[in-house]
Amino acid sequence: MDILFQILCNEQTLRDAWLQVKQKNAVGGIDGMSVADFEKEAEKQIRELSRQLKAKTWIPEPYLRVEIPKKDSEKRKLGLLAVRDKIVQQAIKNLIEPYFEKIFLNNSYGYRPGKGHARAIKRTMSEFRMKKNNWVLQLDIDNYFDTIDHDILFQKVQKLVQDEEIVRLIALCVRMGVVNKKFQWNEMSCGVPQGAVLSPLLANLYLHAFDQFITSKVESYVRYADDFLIFCEKREQAEKVLKQAAKFLTEQLLLKLNEPVMTDVKNGVEFLGITLKRNGITISRHKRDELEERINSIVLEEEGFSEKSLETLQGIKNYYGKLLAPKILQQLDRILCEKLKDLVKKQCLLFPNKKILGECLSLITFFAEENNQKKNSLLAEILSAYTSEKLEKRKGKPKKEKNKLLIERKKKEYQKKEGEGAELVVNTYGCFIGLTNRGISVKLKGKVVHKNPSRALEHITIATKGVTLSSNAIQYCMRNKIPIDFFDASGKHYGSILSPAYMESTLWEKQALMSLERKAYLAVRIIYGKLKNQLNLIKYFHKYHKGIAGVLSEKYKEVCARLEEILDNVKKVNLKDERYVVNLSALESRGAVQYWGYVRLLIADDGVEFESRERKGATDLVNSLLNYGYALLYVRVWEALLGVRLNPMAGVIHLPQAGKPTFVFDIVELFRAQAVDRVVISLIQKGEPLKMKDSLLSEATRKLLVQNILERINRYEKYRGESMKFSKIIYRQVQEIAAYVNEETFYKPYIAKW
Repeated sequence: MDILFQILCNEQTLRDAWLQVKQKNAVGGIDGMSVADFEKEAEKQIRELSRQLKAKTWIPEPYLRVEIPKKDSEKRKLGLLAVRDKIVQQAIKNLIEPYFEKIFLNNSYGYRPGKGHARAIKRTMSEFRMKKNNWVLQLDIDNYFDTIDHDILFQKVQKLVQDEEIVRLIALCVRMGVVNKKFQWNEMSCGVPQGAVLSPLLANLYLHAFDQFITSKVESYVRYADDFLIFCEKREQAEKVLKQAAKFLTEQLLLKLNEPVMTDVKNGVEFLGITLKRNGITISRHKRDELEERINSIVLEEEGFSEKSLETLQGIKNYYGKLLAPKILQQLDRILCEKLKDLVKKQCLLFPNKKILGECLSLITFFAEENNQKKNSLLAEILSAYTSEKLEKRKGKPKKEKNKLLIERKKKEYQKKEGEGAELVVNTYGCFIGLTNRGISVKLKGKVVHKNPSRALEHITIATKGVTLSSNAIQYCMRNKIPIDFFDASGKHYGSILSPAYMESTLWEKQALMSLERKAYLAVRIIYGKLKNQLNLIKYFHKYHKGIAGVLSEKYKEVCARLEEILDNVKKVNLKDERYVVNLSALESRGAVQYWGYVRLLIADDGVEFESRERKGATDLVNSLLNYGYALLYVRVWEALLGVRLNPMAGVIHLPQAGKPTFVFDIVELFRAQAVDRVVISLIQKGEPLKMKDSLLSEATRKLLVQNILERINRYEKYRGESMKFSKIIYRQVQEIAAYVNEETFYKPYIAKW
């Protein structure tokens, strides 16, 4: 009997492995036995395992297949082991790992004792700072774990492990099939199951030959699992090494590279979730947003923080705590503190007193060590929010609540009245617009038909021919920055009169000099906001139909799931890829198919035909309404861009077009659903008299549409905790984009509540 196999069969070997498995407290596999269940009769189970191994009758259970979301469009397929099988694999790993470690190179850091991501990052930084390293290749292998060839793998295992029985058991562990939750069996013809104890060790062995090959070509090389960086002195060398690496992986290991990234080290790279540059370590805006989302996912329950929430926070600290600068960790802590305050305010009544809540909060570990040292003072600040909120909720009286509701109602009435005077729409042929001592007035055939108080007026829209404007009225509008916009009968905007103040001290140069990554980041956030607003609009309309079973209900579930998936993929678009526009456009198109498919079903019973979305040359009612509404919206965004000194022609999503305001087209995407689609769908479902005449919207329909869209634009809505007109939200968003272009802050897209 081989010596390693003898040791494996020993009960003490298995007992040691069991303690390691127990410590990890991982979930069980297909047999339904948990770690807690195994522990109840651990000694009996270990004796039985030992007996089966000695008798060579031990057979592992098939892996239980589960799927978890990845950073791309796919899902990571994990294989969950039965607890008994984990113990055997852990024991085998303990025995063979020392032999593997003797041959592994120092360049490899993933899944190795005494290595890990932190050391990999530090090693990478030292390579960055070497003056001779001017170019870096960032590579990873497509679907690595699932494409490892079994024949090649076991040739490597047999050379290293001189114990036939151990090799047989390893092969048995690797080749055991997988079973899904419906107990459908799938063979393992290639690959090593992710989630298995032995898989990372075997995966490192499989790439060991590649490590040797690359280090014979270059001096600077760092690998973490199937992600690796290769440093070169010149671009030509990098191109040559890339070809050699791809050829070796394809021919020798039957593996395929994902799209490689080759860049000047001055630009830095994102590796293992960290952005590395010669001047230091940081995280990308995309990663920071991702971490913020993870922090905002924590949950406070009656029993305290959920186990998952504590694991999330501890995981962030464990991974980033020793790598990131204190300044960044402090920023993350500020986000965490705001989240904790918010949770405490919302759920203050769950906790009978401050002491119990304090004990709960004490389980939180801050990311910055400085904040952990002053933890008590930070928690005291959060607890003060609990005290004030609870006091407020306890002393609140019915009369006070009624008064508050009355005040809110009056505020809304005032806001609506104020909004009515903000817009002047002239759509009757032969009107004259002039100026009086009380403000702008409109006359028709010598009679005053409309007066607008000067203090309230914000915008003039002329949607017909034959309208005359006095020079005094124009001068007044220019002096007070009141835009005048002109539209034809089809809703096409053909001109505006704007104050020269719109063109003062522009940010056009900074726009032109924006890096690829910053443009891509802005584009990603805009498309994410657009799709999120479409999803929220679907949810808004569905709440009025959720009691109705049938095709619409099924479509709702399908569309929501698909859009959520697309949103995840949008967040994962590579910001350093010059083809980001193509990638985003593809995802946007997929989202449009889902969104308009639901809208078509939603209005199917309203007697209005809507086959598909048409942008140009539309002759049907729905598309004509949408296009007319979008034209009104385009102008608002265009004027807002000029108002904050941005170039409307410098788009980050839409391709450059001569004379076309492509940046306007970009930003409009954020507001289409909530400003126009919502109005159009509502008009259809209310059964309003909407008609076409000579392939154009009738005059009455145009008036009705303009009236409702302008009402929507001037309606108040919550934004960043403030109540403001939708038109002001558009302007605020554009201001925030301008601040981003000016490198003053990050950018968060407008996302409507539903």
